Amino acid sequence: MFSVSKGKFNWRMAAASHVGQVRLRNEDCVACDEMRGLVVLADGMGGHAGGAEASRMAVQAWMERLSPVAGDSLVEDDLRHAVYLANRAVFMAARRDPSLRGMGSTLVAGCFRADGVLLVAHVGDSRLYRLRGDVLECLTRDHSVLRAQCDAGMIESASEGPAALRGLLTRAIGVEAEVVPDVDAFPLEPEDHYLLCSDGLTDMVTEPDIAEVLATLGGSPPVAAKHLVDLANDRGGMDNVSVIVVSSCTSVRLGTELG
Repeated sequence: MFSVSKGKFNWRMAAASHVGQVRLRNEDCVACDEMRGLVVLADGMGGHAGGAEASRMAVQAWMERLSPVAGDSLVEDDLRHAVYLANRAVFMAARRDPSLRGMGSTLVAGCFRADGVLLVAHVGDSRLYRLRGDVLECLTRDHSVLRAQCDAGMIESASEGPAALRGLLTRAIGVEAEVVPDVDAFPLEPEDHYLLCSDGLTDMVTEPDIAEVLATLGGSPPVAAKHLVDLANDRGGMDNVSVIVVSSCTSVRLGTELG
Protein backbone atom coordinates (compact mmCIF):
# COMPACT_ATOMS: atom_id res chain seq x y z
CA MET A 1 0.00 0.00 0.00
CA PHE A 2 1.31 3.44 -0.91
CA SER A 3 1.43 6.10 1.80
CA VAL A 4 1.67 9.13 -0.52
CA SER A 5 -0.91 11.87 -0.23
CA LYS A 6 -4.22 11.82 -2.08
CA GLY A 7 -4.23 13.33 -5.55
CA LYS A 8 -0.57 12.58 -6.31
CA PHE A 9 0.15 10.75 -9.54
CA ASN A 10 1.99 7.52 -9.97
CA TRP A 11 2.73 5.30 -12.93
CA ARG A 12 3.87 1.94 -14.15
CA MET A 13 6.40 1.69 -16.96
CA ALA A 14 8.26 -0.91 -18.99
CA ALA A 15 10.67 -0.93 -21.93
CA ALA A 16 11.40 -3.41 -24.70
CA SER A 17 13.95 -3.37 -27.51
CA HIS A 18 14.76 -5.82 -30.31
CA VAL A 19 17.23 -5.90 -33.18
CA GLY A 20 14.43 -6.70 -35.64
CA GLN A 21 14.45 -9.20 -38.49
CA VAL A 22 16.94 -7.53 -40.85
CA ARG A 23 19.59 -5.55 -38.94
CA LEU A 24 22.71 -7.22 -37.59
CA ARG A 25 22.97 -5.07 -34.45
CA ASN A 26 20.65 -3.08 -32.26
CA GLU A 27 21.54 0.62 -32.39
CA ASP A 28 18.60 1.67 -30.19
CA CYS A 29 18.97 2.29 -26.46
CA VAL A 30 16.24 2.69 -23.85
CA ALA A 31 16.12 3.39 -20.13
CA CYS A 32 13.39 3.99 -17.59
CA ASP A 33 13.44 4.71 -13.88
CA GLU A 34 9.97 4.12 -12.46
CA MET A 35 10.79 5.50 -9.03
CA ARG A 36 12.02 8.82 -10.43
CA GLY A 37 9.56 8.99 -13.33
CA LEU A 38 12.26 9.16 -16.00
CA VAL A 39 12.08 7.61 -19.48
CA VAL A 40 14.43 8.03 -22.44
CA LEU A 41 14.75 6.34 -25.84
CA ALA A 42 17.45 6.92 -28.47
CA ASP A 43 17.80 5.57 -32.00
CA GLY A 44 21.42 5.67 -33.12
CA MET A 45 22.79 6.22 -36.59
CA GLY A 46 26.22 6.05 -38.12
CA GLY A 47 26.76 2.41 -38.91
CA HIS A 48 29.29 -0.05 -37.48
CA ALA A 49 29.76 0.71 -33.77
CA GLY A 50 28.84 4.39 -34.15
CA GLY A 51 25.06 4.21 -33.96
CA ALA A 52 24.98 1.96 -30.93
CA GLU A 53 27.60 4.06 -29.18
CA ALA A 54 25.76 7.32 -29.91
CA SER A 55 22.43 6.11 -28.54
CA ARG A 56 24.08 4.60 -25.47
CA MET A 57 25.97 7.80 -24.69
CA ALA A 58 22.89 9.96 -25.21
CA VAL A 59 20.80 7.86 -22.85
CA GLN A 60 23.56 7.69 -20.24
CA ALA A 61 24.14 11.45 -20.27
CA TRP A 62 20.40 12.12 -19.97
CA MET A 63 19.93 9.80 -17.00
CA GLU A 64 23.07 10.97 -15.20
CA ARG A 65 21.95 14.60 -15.44
CA LEU A 66 18.36 14.11 -14.26
CA SER A 67 18.39 11.11 -11.92
CA PRO A 68 19.94 12.98 -8.95
CA VAL A 69 17.36 15.78 -9.12
CA ALA A 70 14.25 14.02 -10.47
CA GLY A 71 11.00 15.04 -8.83
CA ASP A 72 8.44 17.81 -8.85
CA SER A 73 11.23 20.41 -8.85
CA LEU A 74 12.29 19.50 -12.40
CA VAL A 75 11.57 22.21 -14.97
CA GLU A 76 11.92 22.53 -18.72
CA ASP A 77 15.41 24.05 -18.49
CA ASP A 78 16.60 20.88 -16.73
CA LEU A 79 15.57 18.90 -19.80
CA ARG A 80 17.28 21.34 -22.14
CA HIS A 81 20.49 21.00 -20.16
CA ALA A 82 20.23 17.20 -20.25
CA VAL A 83 19.90 17.34 -24.04
CA TYR A 84 22.88 19.71 -24.20
CA LEU A 85 25.00 17.24 -22.23
CA ALA A 86 23.85 14.30 -24.37
CA ASN A 87 24.66 16.20 -27.55
CA ARG A 88 28.05 17.28 -26.28
CA ALA A 89 28.97 13.74 -25.18
CA VAL A 90 28.22 12.26 -28.61
CA PHE A 91 29.73 15.14 -30.58
CA MET A 92 33.01 15.16 -28.62
CA ALA A 93 33.36 11.37 -28.78
CA ALA A 94 33.03 11.50 -32.57
CA ARG A 95 35.72 14.18 -32.74
CA ARG A 96 38.11 12.13 -30.61
CA ASP A 97 37.66 8.81 -32.41
CA PRO A 98 37.81 8.77 -36.24
CA SER A 99 36.00 5.44 -36.31
CA LEU A 100 32.95 7.14 -34.79
CA ARG A 101 32.81 10.11 -37.17
CA GLY A 102 29.33 10.75 -38.50
CA MET A 103 27.51 9.06 -35.63
CA GLY A 104 24.41 10.59 -34.13
CA SER A 105 21.13 9.70 -32.48
CA THR A 106 17.54 10.67 -32.01
CA LEU A 107 16.31 11.23 -28.48
CA VAL A 108 12.82 11.32 -27.00
CA ALA A 109 12.49 11.53 -23.24
CA GLY A 110 10.04 12.34 -20.51
CA CYS A 111 9.93 13.28 -16.85
CA PHE A 112 6.71 12.25 -15.10
CA ARG A 113 6.12 14.44 -12.06
CA ALA A 114 3.95 13.35 -9.15
CA ASP A 115 2.11 16.68 -9.23
CA GLY A 116 0.52 15.66 -12.54
CA VAL A 117 2.88 17.18 -15.12
CA LEU A 118 4.75 15.42 -17.91
CA LEU A 119 7.84 17.21 -19.26
CA VAL A 120 8.96 16.04 -22.71
CA ALA A 121 12.08 16.70 -24.78
CA HIS A 122 12.87 15.33 -28.21
CA VAL A 123 15.29 15.60 -31.11
CA GLY A 124 14.84 13.64 -34.34
CA ASP A 125 12.02 11.33 -35.41
CA SER A 126 11.53 9.05 -32.43
CA ARG A 127 8.09 9.77 -31.02
CA LEU A 128 5.97 10.04 -27.90
CA TYR A 129 2.27 9.15 -28.14
CA ARG A 130 -0.53 9.56 -25.61
CA LEU A 131 -3.72 7.53 -25.54
CA ARG A 132 -6.37 9.41 -23.55
CA GLY A 133 -9.75 7.71 -23.66
CA ASP A 134 -10.00 6.42 -27.20
CA VAL A 135 -7.90 9.21 -28.78
CA LEU A 136 -4.28 8.55 -29.75
CA GLU A 137 -2.20 11.71 -30.19
CA CYS A 138 1.44 12.13 -31.12
CA LEU A 139 2.84 14.70 -28.69
CA THR A 140 6.09 15.18 -30.63
CA ARG A 141 6.71 16.48 -34.12
CA ASP A 142 9.36 14.73 -36.23
CA HIS A 143 12.50 16.68 -37.09
CA SER A 144 12.67 15.15 -40.57
CA VAL A 145 12.74 16.19 -44.22
CA LEU A 146 9.37 14.52 -44.77
CA ARG A 147 7.78 16.39 -41.88
CA ALA A 148 9.19 19.66 -43.18
CA GLN A 149 7.79 18.99 -46.66
CA CYS A 150 4.41 18.17 -45.15
CA ASP A 151 4.43 21.37 -43.09
CA ALA A 152 5.32 23.36 -46.22
CA GLY A 153 2.35 21.86 -48.09
CA MET A 154 4.54 20.02 -50.60
CA ILE A 155 2.92 16.71 -49.69
CA GLU A 156 -0.38 16.00 -47.95
CA SER A 157 1.07 13.62 -45.35
CA ALA A 158 4.48 12.29 -44.44
CA SER A 159 3.36 8.76 -45.31
CA GLU A 160 3.01 9.85 -48.95
CA GLY A 161 6.58 11.12 -49.23
CA PRO A 162 9.23 9.33 -51.30
CA ALA A 163 10.87 6.34 -49.63
CA ALA A 164 14.32 7.84 -50.31
CA LEU A 165 13.59 10.65 -47.84
CA ARG A 166 12.54 8.42 -44.96
CA GLY A 167 14.95 8.69 -42.07
CA LEU A 168 16.57 11.93 -43.27
CA LEU A 169 16.64 14.11 -40.16
CA THR A 170 16.82 17.87 -39.84
CA ARG A 171 18.04 17.62 -36.22
CA ALA A 172 19.94 14.90 -34.38
CA ILE A 173 21.98 14.42 -31.23
CA GLY A 174 25.75 14.67 -31.73
CA VAL A 175 25.89 15.76 -35.37
CA GLU A 176 26.57 19.44 -34.66
CA ALA A 177 28.21 21.17 -31.71
CA GLU A 178 24.79 22.39 -30.56
CA VAL A 179 21.24 21.20 -31.07
CA VAL A 180 17.91 22.77 -30.08
CA PRO A 181 15.40 20.29 -28.63
CA ASP A 182 11.65 20.70 -28.60
CA VAL A 183 10.59 20.83 -24.92
CA ASP A 184 6.97 20.83 -23.79
CA ALA A 185 4.83 20.25 -20.71
CA PHE A 186 1.56 18.30 -20.65
CA PRO A 187 -0.98 17.62 -17.87
CA LEU A 188 -1.34 14.01 -16.76
CA GLU A 189 -4.71 12.40 -16.25
CA PRO A 190 -5.53 9.04 -14.61
CA GLU A 191 -5.72 6.17 -17.08
CA ASP A 192 -3.49 7.89 -19.66
CA HIS A 193 -1.22 5.54 -21.59
CA TYR A 194 2.03 6.84 -23.06
CA LEU A 195 4.31 5.32 -25.67
CA LEU A 196 7.85 6.31 -26.59
CA CYS A 197 9.07 4.53 -29.71
CA SER A 198 11.68 4.42 -32.45
CA ASP A 199 10.66 4.47 -36.10
CA GLY A 200 11.21 0.73 -36.21
CA LEU A 201 7.76 0.51 -34.64
CA THR A 202 5.88 3.21 -36.55
CA ASP A 203 7.23 2.05 -39.92
CA MET A 204 5.72 -1.39 -39.31
CA VAL A 205 2.66 -0.81 -37.10
CA THR A 206 -0.12 1.67 -37.91
CA GLU A 207 -1.35 4.24 -35.41
CA PRO A 208 -4.82 2.60 -35.19
CA ASP A 209 -3.11 -0.67 -34.26
CA ILE A 210 -0.92 1.11 -31.71
CA ALA A 211 -4.04 2.67 -30.18
CA GLU A 212 -5.73 -0.73 -29.96
CA VAL A 213 -2.76 -2.28 -28.18
CA LEU A 214 -2.53 0.57 -25.67
CA ALA A 215 -6.29 0.50 -25.07
CA THR A 216 -6.39 -3.22 -24.39
CA LEU A 217 -2.97 -3.86 -22.81
CA GLY A 218 -1.73 -0.45 -21.65
CA GLY A 219 -2.66 -1.14 -18.05
CA SER A 220 0.13 -3.73 -18.03
CA PRO A 221 3.13 -1.93 -19.57
CA PRO A 222 5.41 -5.01 -19.79
CA VAL A 223 2.76 -6.91 -21.74
CA ALA A 224 1.95 -3.95 -23.99
CA ALA A 225 5.62 -3.23 -24.71
CA LYS A 226 6.37 -6.82 -25.67
CA HIS A 227 3.26 -7.06 -27.83
CA LEU A 228 4.16 -3.91 -29.78
CA VAL A 229 7.68 -5.16 -30.46
CA ASP A 230 6.31 -8.56 -31.52
CA LEU A 231 3.87 -6.86 -33.90
CA ALA A 232 6.67 -4.92 -35.59
CA ASN A 233 8.69 -8.10 -36.01
CA ASP A 234 5.72 -10.09 -37.28
CA ARG A 235 5.17 -7.44 -39.95
CA GLY A 236 8.72 -7.50 -41.25
CA GLY A 237 10.93 -6.01 -38.53
CA MET A 238 12.86 -3.96 -41.08
CA ASP A 239 14.67 -1.95 -38.40
CA ASN A 240 15.54 -2.08 -34.73
CA VAL A 241 12.35 -1.60 -32.73
CA SER A 242 12.21 -0.09 -29.26
CA VAL A 243 9.36 1.06 -27.05
CA ILE A 244 8.64 2.35 -23.56
CA VAL A 245 5.05 2.12 -22.28
CA VAL A 246 3.87 4.18 -19.30
CA SER A 247 0.46 3.95 -17.64
CA SER A 248 -0.51 6.79 -15.30
CA CYS A 249 -2.92 6.81 -12.37
CA THR A 250 -3.36 8.51 -9.03
CA SER A 251 -1.39 7.06 -6.15
CA VAL A 252 -4.54 6.37 -4.15
CA ARG A 253 -5.97 4.27 -6.97
CA LEU A 254 -2.65 2.48 -7.50
CA GLY A 255 -2.28 1.82 -3.79
CA THR A 256 -5.80 0.36 -3.69
CA GLU A 257 -5.11 -1.89 -6.65
CA LEU A 258 -1.89 -3.22 -5.17
CA GLY A 259 -3.04 -3.37 -1.60
